[in-house]
Amino acid sequence: MRAESVTLAVHRDRRCHKSVDEIARYLTGNWREEHLFNLACALKLYDAVEQMIASYDARILQEMEALQAPQRRNQPVPRHPNPAKESALKSRGEQEARTHLWRFAGVDLTRIDGISATTAQIVLTKVGVNLSAFPSENHFVSWLRLRPRTPISGGKPIKKRRNALGASRITASLRMAAVAMQRSKTALGAAFRRIARHKGAAVAVFAIARKLAQLIYRLLRFGQDYIDIGDAAYEERFRVRRLSSMAQAAKQLGYALVPAPATT
Repeated sequence: MRAESVTLAVHRDRRCHKSVDEIARYLTGNWREEHLFNLACALKLYDAVEQMIASYDARILQEMEALQAPQRRNQPVPRHPNPAKESALKSRGEQEARTHLWRFAGVDLTRIDGISATTAQIVLTKVGVNLSAFPSENHFVSWLRLRPRTPISGGKPIKKRRNALGASRITASLRMAAVAMQRSKTALGAAFRRIARHKGAAVAVFAIARKLAQLIYRLLRFGQDYIDIGDAAYEERFRVRRLSSMAQAAKQLGYALVPAPATT
């Protein structure tokens, strides 16, 4: 058993049920010399790519700093309404990028659930802060190819083709953000789970990505802030809307819904 494996095994997650010796034995393996050479080359390539990405990110932040409004140049970003997300942004090292993006745009896109500083940077570097070129949020959503396709021309259905996923980096980032929402204890997370139960995960990803695009448009174009009501409040609103719809349908048929007596 190699000393390096033991050193790595000591840093295992505290919730791991395996002992240090067991983890070290798994890490030791039976690597041949050519395998280790390939791994070393892959690590060097990975480090080089990471360094290049860091250089690009630093240059992007430098360009954004030059475009910051004078009144916000030395101002700290306002506190996030979700302390847990703000803590996560700091732990991932995204707080500096978040501050630069806020000083550049005047709005904090990370206030929207699922939008990280990286996603916000992709959005702002692709479309900027002025979305006046899109008359409405529907135009913005359509440009991102997040609008449900209606294969009708001249009032007649045409051959249905698979709706393009969109090559835009914004669209890809919003889809990834939507996937991350599936276990979130937020209203968007509750919406994802409800849609996924009835129509599948693929439709849920598409729908939540579309919703994120709408929220981004409203925040950048009109300054409409996003406030999460939580998954419990969302489920309660959905229950009330469903009950109202059922009551209206029953009334049209000449019936009335009567609540069942509470069971003790």
